[in-house]
Amino acid sequence: MVVGPTAPPPSVLERIAAPAPPLTDLEFIAEFGRCLVRLRELIGSTSAAVAVVPGSGTNGMESLAVSLLKPEVPVLVASTGMWGDRWRDICLRHHIPVRAPRFAAGRAPDLELVEKLLSREQYQAVLVAHVDSSSGVRTDLAEVTELAHRHGALCLVDGVSAIGAEQIEFDEWGVDAYLGGPPKGLASAPGLAMYALSERAVELLNDRTWQRPTFSLDLGPWLPVMDAMERGVFGYFQSPAGNLVLGLSEALRLALEEGREARVNRHASLRDKLHAGMAEAGLDLLVPEPAERANGVTVGILPEGMTEAEFLSAVTAHGVLLNPGTFSPLGRRTFRIGHLGTVNDEDIARTVAAVQAVMATQGSKA
Repeated sequence: MVVGPTAPPPSVLERIAAPAPPLTDLEFIAEFGRCLVRLRELIGSTSAAVAVVPGSGTNGMESLAVSLLKPEVPVLVASTGMWGDRWRDICLRHHIPVRAPRFAAGRAPDLELVEKLLSREQYQAVLVAHVDSSSGVRTDLAEVTELAHRHGALCLVDGVSAIGAEQIEFDEWGVDAYLGGPPKGLASAPGLAMYALSERAVELLNDRTWQRPTFSLDLGPWLPVMDAMERGVFGYFQSPAGNLVLGLSEALRLALEEGREARVNRHASLRDKLHAGMAEAGLDLLVPEPAERANGVTVGILPEGMTEAEFLSAVTAHGVLLNPGTFSPLGRRTFRIGHLGTVNDEDIARTVAAVQAVMATQGSKA
């Protein structure tokens, strides 16, 4: 029950295990094209420029930063945890000034504060995590994007822990750049970064006048390659990760076969059952507001008198593996449960039973 990588379905594993196809293989090119079409459909877009590129989620965040953000021009980072902080660190490394206000622990961005800051200074972009896996907070992208655009800023989103489990309406919300990854809600293998870019973002890529500090992380040269793949024509900038693309394409097919709304509802239902069981066990959640709780990541607060190592070891002894916490404001007082991708009711029931058994033992010691 970890945040990622999650367990791939058999058909995804089968595609990943196949020998890597030649880059110019027509069947591979056609499947790559279908992968891009499926990605666009999954995020609720008919027109976004999409790309699937080798790399981790952090690679993806840095690619967006160096491709779309001009050095020496400030950005606003609406951080809800570790991954918002990583946006900050990436930008500072590339000489992009950052304003990163602190919000209450376990809460979504304070929109009044965000608007106040946007009205005081011109920012080129607002950067945010759709779901921050260190806190379990889900941010309302529609509202954040509207604020950003009202003040002439782009909205760039880390959606690695959200895609495949959360509602995404790229066109309706007007997001400028959305980053996804395969190994969590989509239950495919790690090693790819998935991008969706608005028309505004593509125009910026094409019209940049500043010197880019990197060659391999620049998204600009990838766009004509992806366009060629959708047309069934070979394109090249760097070598694609052939097996991983095939696995991702199958994972996207399965997600769409389940249905966008049905998949989101399934994850939300599993979350609610888990949270009900944790409440019965007497465990508090880091995110107090139900509307701000992610569908696929839960962060719990450790009981008084129990260390992280003791709690995780005790739960593991009951056959359930959880993640340690990564939410720095609370140090080692949190733990994480991933309920993403192929997780089902039986998995939730086993997790609840394990946690409740550990907490019952804790109560008997008091």
